[in-house]
Amino acid sequence: MHREPGFSYPPISEPHIPRPFKPAQYIACRAVDDIVIDGALNESSWANAAWTSTFGDIFLIGYQKPFLATRAKMIWDDRYLYAAVELEEPNLIGHVVTRDEEIYYDNDIELFIDVDGDSQDYIELEFNCLGTIWDMFLPKEYNRGGIPHSHPRVEGSPPWDLEGMLVAVRMEGSLNYPHDTDKGWTIEMALPWESLQKTSRTGDILNRDGTMLRLNFSRVQHTWPKVWPIVDWKDHGNASYDWTWSQNLVYNMHSCESWGRVILSDRTVTQLPDPVIENAFAFVPAPVPEHLPKVGDMVRIKGGLYQIGPDAIDPDDSPQGTVTLNDFDIDRYQVTVSQYTTFLNAAEHGAFYGIDMANPDFCGIGEGADGSYEVVPGRELYPVTLITQEGALAFAAWAGKRLPTEHEWEAAARGTGARLYPWGEEPPDARHANFDYQVGHTTPVGAYEMGKTPEGLHDMAGNVWELCNERWRPYAFTGEAPEPRSSDWIVRGGSWVTPVANMAATYRNARKGAFCAMVGFRCARDA
Repeated sequence: MHREPGFSYPPISEPHIPRPFKPAQYIACRAVDDIVIDGALNESSWANAAWTSTFGDIFLIGYQKPFLATRAKMIWDDRYLYAAVELEEPNLIGHVVTRDEEIYYDNDIELFIDVDGDSQDYIELEFNCLGTIWDMFLPKEYNRGGIPHSHPRVEGSPPWDLEGMLVAVRMEGSLNYPHDTDKGWTIEMALPWESLQKTSRTGDILNRDGTMLRLNFSRVQHTWPKVWPIVDWKDHGNASYDWTWSQNLVYNMHSCESWGRVILSDRTVTQLPDPVIENAFAFVPAPVPEHLPKVGDMVRIKGGLYQIGPDAIDPDDSPQGTVTLNDFDIDRYQVTVSQYTTFLNAAEHGAFYGIDMANPDFCGIGEGADGSYEVVPGRELYPVTLITQEGALAFAAWAGKRLPTEHEWEAAARGTGARLYPWGEEPPDARHANFDYQVGHTTPVGAYEMGKTPEGLHDMAGNVWELCNERWRPYAFTGEAPEPRSSDWIVRGGSWVTPVANMAATYRNARKGAFCAMVGFRCARDA
């Protein structure tokens, strides 16, 4: 990750109201003529389609703006979803010519598509300037133990192709010739609706007005030295970059809930846009907490037999079972920015602090003139984010507590009656929780009174994912526990960006603990 020169966050003394964040959004209109996939983009439909915004850094504000321009546009008809990407490139370079090889060792463009928006059964497509393709189907994200379907490069990976896909590339310059300056390359593709439809879990018809696809483009750019021949294609010798259409808020393209939104419109590219679709996904105001939360307060969860699962999204690895738990206590609220700041000032300086915690929209902890940590005014009662697993563990130990186990977390969220959501069986809406970018940022802990559990726990759904003290592995209710299938730590409960499909208290996720704008934690302790 590369900092923008001269960038700094606002002074700590300035009170801050968070600015809502929305993933990139694009309205794909109908084509008005037949599209020939040749990389030229010379049809009237392409001429009238809008370009996306220029791609930016994958992570957060404050990171270096791309030094090469990338932009895309999309259109559709009854047979295909079409996408085109234009890439500025002064040094056209590439060597992978075999389908389904690891194309990202070349400079490439990648397209990720989740037609249902539930982080399941999604597609990853990779292309280099030679037009070589690597197409993959992922039943679930890698961090939840997912294994890609492609042509077997990974053990257990069954073959898969996006049937009927058409791709063409046009280069403007000289390939693999470092002694001149090239202009770039354009890629054009047609993705058959019939093939995309097969990845839908809901079965909803995709090629119709109003369909919303979760989608993101990623440009992997290596700064190759201008020498030839290249001896080791895996040794780029310089920095590499990941530029995306929609910011992912975590350095991980396989965070599907962070992708942008593409909305299909029945209006053609030559017609005025539909104002209803243009204004889709408007922000809703955050609720005002009914009372000042007593942070640090804990709730006793009685021991006994608890139902765990099934995770309806992933029933094979997360089936229903029962566990016996002892009495334990768990924090009534998620750990706040104020609490974590107090801990940072008691801990070894800098050991559990990241510079982006100063971002007042996502966290709000900065360094004062004397080197101590201070809260940005107004951020005291927001949940802390951009933490590491080590920081959460250290905070818990400092507070005389620990992180909950995954089973403890689910028992606390569902109770002895195994309710589907922390508050009961009613589906989530804006009265219950902060999710799916409705507010556009985290909210103060305890703001959703209707979303608390009968036992009095707040924000067990939405706001921030909550770290547990174990790594993702399939459930095993009898016999020896399987080895973790992921190096990532379990997180539960959903966050301010999580789609409604993944808000059930049974849903299991995992995230790398470091520096994610959607992950926080609460603590537990033995009774």
